[in-house]
Amino acid sequence: MTKSSMIQVLTMLFFVITVQILALAVTPAISESDSRVFQDPTSTSNPFVYMILILAFTALLLLAIKMNQGWIISGFIQLSIALSIYYLAVAFLPPLFALVPTAVVLLLIRYYPEWYVIDAFGIAVSAGISSLFGVSMTTLPTLMLLVILAVYDAISVYKTRHMVSLAEGVIKMKAPLLFVVPKSRNYSFRKDQSLLTKEGSGNQGEGQAADIKGKRGAYFLGLGDAIIPTILVISANTSLPVGGLFGVNIPAIGAMLGTYLGFFILMTTSRDRPQAGLPFLNSGVILGFLVGCAIAGIRPF
Repeated sequence: MTKSSMIQVLTMLFFVITVQILALAVTPAISESDSRVFQDPTSTSNPFVYMILILAFTALLLLAIKMNQGWIISGFIQLSIALSIYYLAVAFLPPLFALVPTAVVLLLIRYYPEWYVIDAFGIAVSAGISSLFGVSMTTLPTLMLLVILAVYDAISVYKTRHMVSLAEGVIKMKAPLLFVVPKSRNYSFRKDQSLLTKEGSGNQGEGQAADIKGKRGAYFLGLGDAIIPTILVISANTSLPVGGLFGVNIPAIGAMLGTYLGFFILMTTSRDRPQAGLPFLNSGVILGFLVGCAIAGIRPF
């Protein structure tokens, strides 16, 4: 790995670390707002409901791409963005005032989707979504979800490859579903025409690793690679006994460190084809979580 590539890798790791720290910071406000994805956080059916929603959403987007109906994809993405920003803002602002940052972000992404706008949005939304799902599930259903998603990610990237097709379609649209790390200072994501060519099309979406050897002007990391492991970090910190460091308990700290270990292992894998990120990241965060529980003498289930 070259020095330049190492800088990009460390930048992407910085994004993941920032998402986890920000998610921990906003969790008290989200908890107090009583916003929950699932009614019963302890239910082991929650991961399967989550997967059904993912499969339905993925099937709809793939169908829209195949039928060349980009407006359907754009509409779903815009709706998802609006809901994500609103739920994060409403934890700190009255519902009416929360509409203001929601509208500002939508306008920026719609009319000025530059890489630093996309990255700032990605950090904020990833932290909010991670926190919202983390407080909505205790550790057992969260662990089940991470295992299911790791298997699904591997199958969808290496076997069926439908996640690769979905990622290519989404990146061509320059949708804000990824982190963008420029290779040079003068790079412009919104002016990058290489994304529109077959040779330069992206191969990264949620749950896929960043492209290190691509010929494009930037590297990409799907938001899912930051969101999914962070869900366990938040779940561990909210559903297990408090303590540790700066209000973060030992299992959550272990989960964070495990995420970073999984990330570095992922970055050492072959770059000759798209890589499924969640098998590495989820394995790391689960291992770190279990080690943290052992150190703290906490039974996670």
